[in-house]
Amino acid sequence: MITSEMYERALKLAKREMALRKSRHENPYLPVLDEEVPGALALPAQPLRLVSIPLNQIVGTATRGRTTAFAANFMPALDERSEFESKWNRLYRSVVKEGVNSPIKAYEYMNKFYVIEGNKRVSVMKFLDAAAIEGEVIRLIPPRTDEPENRIYYEFLSFYDDTEINYVYFSKEGGFAQLYDYTGTTPGEKWSVALRRDFRSALLRFSNAYHALNGDRLPITDGDAFLIFLRIYGFSHAGEVSGDQLREDVRKIWDEIRISAQDERVVLLMEPTAAENTSFFSTLLRQKKLTAAFLYSRKPAESGWTYWHEMGRNYVNEVLEGQVDTLTREANNEAAAEQALDELAEAGTDVVFTTSPVFLNAAIKASVAHPDMKVLNCSLLASFHRVRSYYLRVHEAKFIIGAIAGAMAENNRIGYVADYPIYGTPACVNAFALGARLVNPRAQVFLDWSSRREHDVYETFRKNDIHIICNRDISAPAHASRAFGLYQAEADGSPRNLAMPVWNWGSLYETILRSLLSGSWEEESDSVDGMAMAYWPGISTGAVDIIYSQRLPDGTQRLVEMVKGLFAGNAFNPFSGRIVSQDGAVRSDSDAGLSPAEVVTMDWLCDNVIGFVPDLSQLRREALPLVRLQGLNDIVHPDPSAFAWTGADRE
Repeated sequence: MITSEMYERALKLAKREMALRKSRHENPYLPVLDEEVPGALALPAQPLRLVSIPLNQIVGTATRGRTTAFAANFMPALDERSEFESKWNRLYRSVVKEGVNSPIKAYEYMNKFYVIEGNKRVSVMKFLDAAAIEGEVIRLIPPRTDEPENRIYYEFLSFYDDTEINYVYFSKEGGFAQLYDYTGTTPGEKWSVALRRDFRSALLRFSNAYHALNGDRLPITDGDAFLIFLRIYGFSHAGEVSGDQLREDVRKIWDEIRISAQDERVVLLMEPTAAENTSFFSTLLRQKKLTAAFLYSRKPAESGWTYWHEMGRNYVNEVLEGQVDTLTREANNEAAAEQALDELAEAGTDVVFTTSPVFLNAAIKASVAHPDMKVLNCSLLASFHRVRSYYLRVHEAKFIIGAIAGAMAENNRIGYVADYPIYGTPACVNAFALGARLVNPRAQVFLDWSSRREHDVYETFRKNDIHIICNRDISAPAHASRAFGLYQAEADGSPRNLAMPVWNWGSLYETILRSLLSGSWEEESDSVDGMAMAYWPGISTGAVDIIYSQRLPDGTQRLVEMVKGLFAGNAFNPFSGRIVSQDGAVRSDSDAGLSPAEVVTMDWLCDNVIGFVPDLSQLRREALPLVRLQGLNDIVHPDPSAFAWTGADRE
């Protein structure tokens, strides 16, 4: 009979699964909830309405019972010609003819399901490769902890309240926040029936294309991979294109998906590969100049940040004259950035430096659409194979400037104005605070934020009798204010400048362009074995420096030069020794100190910093796009283990 043949096939699947589990010294039978999680059945319970349960999320049974009747994959494990076989066969015939006529009952724990009643129905449906089964579900809610899995689950609970969707999940914190962002929704907003339908269709179509390319072999969830797709192509794209086009789109971004699944995803190039001065002969071999474009978010005259990059471009024009032509474009939003990058690609531009983190999404899309154009983004946390990121270790300069501030603060109080609560900012604030403590153990750094809405930063400093202030690193040329860098507020309120960091982008731009001219760009790619690459040079390469007033005391000037020399020789880690954060946690207690990866992903403040990190609700509207991309409190939660590094600091 055909049903006997089906049972025989199911039994073979069971035996194969059991043999595999035994070879790994794992339980070959169904996991049991009250054994896997002792005390789970005593947790607070929340009955749910009738739920469509994804079959791949049904992982076990609630109590021991007849668990040995099923292998761990729910296939029947009892021999043929048994009463169990007869019952399984009858159910199989019924399901094929009429479908499942009654819901199963199950517990849900951490978005996995354990069957109370209906193991055979689940077995048959899994054998038939069905997607879901109806069930009456009781949710068991674990107490909150700081474990990543628990934090992800509580993110899911909030998402479920809004959507009643249980079939998308993420392996890292922040996934649901990104999903809200990419679908144009906000937490607390109930999803309509139409939106839920469109989302299910989009995810299903993506998953089909993803698994056709063997995505199930990667150690990430379909949801993790779908986020990368959404970031590059957008939510509506999955529902608009043909299945063939969708598979081609997924294939194009496969490297990005693959990298996201790796434990180490980003190589930090502490000392970027410096090509020798490109010879005239090698230039002839290229047969044409390089065209390098710089995409700005604001005009150089109106933004100190853009002004630094423009000085870097001008430097490149001088040192690579005859080998590189440069040009600039401006874009004040993502759509304009995408258009500008498309136009640059069509014009045959060789390389584009997108000089702000807000351009990251546009840069990723352009790199996929125009693979012949090299695209880089000025940011710290980009982990995309096609888009190299770059930033500077300016926290080294901040440490030195902090030491100057500590020496000059007669009342031990120092003000620090930070711009945006994004990754990279805590490293600068903390390095500054540690530098101040180096020369003044009683130094306190009062932190405030220029991006906070309806807030007067300087009133905070006035109330606390603070006269030594570290402000933004440079003023825009169009602004007459001298309140930048480290300065002393005089009695009349005017600033007396003491020191400032120098972001020497030209040094890094020259190195990168020479690597393209010489061919070492491709060699760098080969050397990192397909991982994403991020340039992160500092004082040792000349990419970071400081300027200080000659009116500083002689002893302070000598200290500055000594510490600067240590940085130049890669002989000093500012985050070494005993470092304690505001919450009392010991962040470092050794001479080796924090690794570069831990510095990049730093999201805490030292215990001599007075202040806090604002959340999105406290920020000005114009700060939101950048903070949503790289903010400390909201979406991005990078794992230091995802970063490797090369250069003098690797050991």
